Amino acid sequence: MSAAGKFGRYWLALPLAFYLLLPTRTFYWDGVAFAIAAEKHAPLRETLHPSHLIYIPCAVWLYSAAEALGLKIRALFLLQTTNSLLAAAAVVLIFRSLRRRAIGEAPSLAAALAFAFAATWWKFATDANAYVPAILLLLWANDLLERRRSPIAAGLACCAAMLFHELAILFVPVALWRVGMSGPDSQSAGRPLGLRLVSALGGKSALRFAAAALTPVALAYLAAARIVTDAWSLPHTLAWAVSHSPDSSFSWNPLRDAHWTLLGTLRLFFGGKPGLVLGAAALAFPASRRNAWLWLALYAVFLFFWMPQNTFYRMFYLAPLILLCATWRIGARALPWLAAALFLWNAAFFILPQSRAANNPPLRFALDQQPRWPAGVPIVFHIFHPDLWTISYFNQQAAWIGFPERDYPLLDRNLAAARSIGQPLWIEATAYDFLAAAEDGRRWLSQHEDPSRNITFHDRGREFRFYAMR
Repeated sequence: MSAAGKFGRYWLALPLAFYLLLPTRTFYWDGVAFAIAAEKHAPLRETLHPSHLIYIPCAVWLYSAAEALGLKIRALFLLQTTNSLLAAAAVVLIFRSLRRRAIGEAPSLAAALAFAFAATWWKFATDANAYVPAILLLLWANDLLERRRSPIAAGLACCAAMLFHELAILFVPVALWRVGMSGPDSQSAGRPLGLRLVSALGGKSALRFAAAALTPVALAYLAAARIVTDAWSLPHTLAWAVSHSPDSSFSWNPLRDAHWTLLGTLRLFFGGKPGLVLGAAALAFPASRRNAWLWLALYAVFLFFWMPQNTFYRMFYLAPLILLCATWRIGARALPWLAAALFLWNAAFFILPQSRAANNPPLRFALDQQPRWPAGVPIVFHIFHPDLWTISYFNQQAAWIGFPERDYPLLDRNLAAARSIGQPLWIEATAYDFLAAAEDGRRWLSQHEDPSRNITFHDRGREFRFYAMR
C-alpha cells in the first residue's frame, strides 16, 4: 500500500478519537430530554415525536439493552458515545465518496477531516441528538447510489434517515435525480436533458427507490399518529406529521434570512467567535457535480426560510459543501489548510471549552447541589423547563414533583415527608412564582419559607431559584 493510502487509512480514525476524548458538557437540551425518557423507560406513546419519529424509541431500546448487559452508564452518556461512533462512520463515507470522484488520497483525506472537524458537526457528534444518525443514513444512501447498488437498498437507507429526522426528506429529489439519470431509462442518446429526466423519473429504478423510501415512512407515520392521537385518517396524520413547537416557523424576511444563512453557514464550520474568521466565508465553490449542487440547493433554499437562525439544521448540507469544495481545483488545494484551521480553531475555542462542565451553567449548578439535596428530598416544580431537565437529570436522588395546580394538601404531604428525613421542602422558581400569584399561595409561603436557606444562582443570563420550606 502507498504511503498516502496508509496515511488515509490510519488518520481517518482521528475524528473518533477526539469525539470520544472530548464529549460535550454543554448538552443539547433535547438530548437531555431523550435521556430522561430512556431512563424512565417511557412507553411508546410518550416517545413518538413527528420531527424525529424513531429516535427516542431507539434511545429507550438502546438504554434497556445496556441495562440487560449489566452496563452501568447513564443514558445521556450512552447516546453521546453512540453518536460519536456514528459520526466517525459518516466521515469514512465522505472519504469513500471523494475517492470515487477520482480525487487524490491526500485531498480526499483533507476534505473528510474538514467535514469531521467542522464546528457544528463536531459538537453534535459528541452530543445526544437525532441529526447524526439521520445524516449518516443519508450518506449511506448516497454511497449506495454512487456505487449503483440496489435502488431498493438505497431507498430503505433514505427511509431510515427520514424516520430519524424528517428533514431528510429533502434528499429524496436528489436521490431520484441520481437514480433516474444513471439508470437505463435515461440513456437515450440525442434526447434533450429534460425529456431524459422525465423518462428516467418514471423508470423502474426510480419507482423502486421511491417505493422503498416513502412507503414505510407513510405507514410508520400513520401508525404513530394513531398511537399518539387515537385518530386514523390521512389528513389527521399529515397535520400531526408537520406539527411543530410554537417558536418554530417560516421566516419571510429576505434580509434577515440572508444574514442568518451566511452567518449560519460560517458557524457550521467555525465555532467560538465567528467575527474573527470571516475570511473563511468563501464557501460557494463551483463544481460540475449536479447531484451535490442539487443536494446543497434544496437544503439551503428550504433553510433560508425555515428557522434560518438554527445552525444545526445546516449539517444536512455540510456534506455537499465539502464534496463541491473538493472537486474544485483551488478548493482542493486549500482543503489541507482548511482542515487544519478547523481543527485548531474549533478545538481551542469551541469544543474544548464546551467539554468542561464549568461552562454549562445548568450542569454546574446541578453538580453543586448534589451534596445539598440528599436522596429522597422533595423538590416541587410547576413548569418542567429545559434548564430543569439538566438540573433534575443530574440530581436523580431527589424526588421531583410536578405541581400543575395549587394543590396545598400535596405541598403539606411533601413538607411532612421532607421533615421526616430532616430536610426542607424545596420549591423551584416556577412553582414559587405560581404560588405567589395567589393570595392563599402567598399565605402558605409566608408560613413555611426559610429565606436563610434559599438558593439563588446567576450566570451568563441564566437564573435558577430554589426556595426552602421548613
